[in-house]
Amino acid sequence: MGVLAIQGDFQAHLEVLGLMGVTGREIRNSGDLEGVTHLIVPGGESTTIQKIAQFDGLWDKLVDFQGPVMGTCMGSILMARTILSPDARGWGMINLAVQRNAYGRQINSFAARGKIAFLDHEFEMVFIRAPKIIKYGDDVKPLAWLGNEVTGVISGNKMALTFHPELSGSTLVHEYFLGL
Repeated sequence: MGVLAIQGDFQAHLEVLGLMGVTGREIRNSGDLEGVTHLIVPGGESTTIQKIAQFDGLWDKLVDFQGPVMGTCMGSILMARTILSPDARGWGMINLAVQRNAYGRQINSFAARGKIAFLDHEFEMVFIRAPKIIKYGDDVKPLAWLGNEVTGVISGNKMALTFHPELSGSTLVHEYFLGL
C-alpha cells in the first residue's frame, strides 16, 4: 500500500494503515511505486504536487498507475478529468469535474457527519480547504454525501473523496479501499 508522500497529510494515512496492521510505503519518487498494488493520494496543495512530481518522471507513473487509487481532498482534485481552476492539471483517472477550495479558505474548514454508501451509520467528514464535486459522468457512482451534496465517488477501482477520512478516527474507509 503506497501513500504519496511528497507533501500534505500523508502521515495521517500511514497511521491509519498502521492501526489496520498494514505497512504503508511512502511514495516520494518514481522508483517507490514499484510493487505497489494500492495508492493513496492525500490532501495537500495540488499545485505543489504538480511541480515536485515532475522531477523524476513520478507524475507520468502516477497518471499510468492501474491499481486501486484513493484520493482524499487534494487527491480527488488530481484524479479528476476536469479541474475548474486556472493552471490546474490532473491525471484524468475519473470522469469528474471539481472546483478547488470550493468551501473557502483554511478558516472555513469544518467537520460534519455525512453518509457513506457502504456504512449503515453516519461518518465524520473533515473538510479542509476542500474541493467540491461539480459533476460526474455516467460511469461514476456517488459514494458519499453531506446532505444532498456528493462528497465522494467511485469509478472502477478509483475512489475520490473531497473530505479527509484519515482524520475521522476511523479505519472503515481505508478498510473498504483495501478491498478494491
